Formats: sequence, C-alpha cells, structure tokens
Amino acid sequence: MKILFEDLVKVATLATNYSNLNYPIANLAHPFLRRRYQSATTPVMITATFVAASSVNCFFYGYHNLTAIEIRLYDVGDALLKTVTIASPESEVGAEHFDTIDAVTYMQVDITAAAAGYLGGIGAGETELFPRPVADFKEQLIDNSIVSVSLGGQTQQIYIEPLESNVYTIRDVTRSERAAIVASFLAVGVGRPLWIDAFYDAHSYKAPFYGRFVRAINTLKNGRRYDFGVELRESR
Repeated sequence: MKILFEDLVKVATLATNYSNLNYPIANLAHPFLRRRYQSATTPVMITATFVAASSVNCFFYGYHNLTAIEIRLYDVGDALLKTVTIASPESEVGAEHFDTIDAVTYMQVDITAAAAGYLGGIGAGETELFPRPVADFKEQLIDNSIVSVSLGGQTQQIYIEPLESNVYTIRDVTRSERAAIVASFLAVGVGRPLWIDAFYDAHSYKAPFYGRFVRAINTLKNGRRYDFGVELRESR
C-alpha cells in the first residue's frame, strides 16, 4: 500500500496555456476532487511549480475524461529529469509509480481528450510505503441516500452516489515501521483527502482511489511486533 501524505501540488503554483474562469486551474489543487479544471481545447499543458526542489516518485490523477497524459519533471536549470507517458488513463482515479527523482522544481502535464477535457485533481510527491495488507479485507459501500417511507409503503428517495470504503489489516510490523506509519498519520489526521494506492502493483485487481482515514491508527502489540487496522473511505 502506498499513500501520498504530502502532495506537492496542493501548495504549488499552477499555470496552463488554456484558462477557464468557470473551471480554473486552481481547482486541480482543491480538496474537492469533483471541483474540476476544464478546457475547451485539446491538448492542454499544465505547469506545477513547486515551493522548493523536491523528490518525486509518483503521479496521481482523478475524475477525468482524458485519453492520454504525459508528465515531465524538470530541475531548476530546466533539465528534463523524467518523462512518464500514460497512453490509456485509468477510468476514475489512476496512479503511476517510478524510482525517486530528486531536485524536481517543476512539473509539466500534457492532457489530451476526445473533446473538451476535464480533470478533477492531480498529485505528486513521495509516497509512504505501508506493509502489504492481509488477504482478508472489507470492501464496503456507504450509502447516504435519504429515504422516506410512509406507513402505507410509499417510498421517496433522494439518491446520493454511494462511497467506497475499505478496511485493511496490516500485521507483523516492527516498532520502527510503526513509528514511521504513526508519524505520517499524525501529520494529516482523520478526514484530510489523500491519494491512496492499496494495490500499487495490481491495478487490474483494485484501482487507486482518493480518500481519507475514517479513524485514527491504533496498533495492537503482538509479541515483539505490531498489528493495526486501517479504514479508508472515498472522498469526492
């Protein structure tokens, strides 16, 4: 499991060669994933200039209608450090992982769509690697639809699209691994939307998603090592 706790895009300076007052480029860094950036032309180039030279080993994207994405990482001298091409973007939320590239000062992202392109959010930085969860885990849907039923059985519904919620168990971590995981959690706490890739090497099995911790991480000492549970729920 990989989680991006410190998203460089959230505090980056964003620019594009196509501006839209109704769907501005700043929406890409907004915590609401479906508050999107949109263009009337394609392709479009987006530039994210980071606050300082940083290390990057991932790129996340979500809520889009794109047919292709290209990411380029540069240093302060405009030297190209890395190019990542996504020929077939994943449908809702996607992620690309690669070896860590240091001294990255800005990132260019080319997005292509069949017509007017839109993109809800992007993320980049260094992911925190969690130990792999055990094979048994819960995949749940949280339905917050409002339903009113009369005594005679007449039903009215205000439909709200259900949210994905997953509960994982991670076992047999060392005390130093526990300390690193808890430190990452303490930096964000419950509720902050994060980019999450539970099965980063098996997206055909389960795709990445944009979500939050539902509750704090509480570990159980298991002899000399630790077990803990993680509940992650979709954010939009």
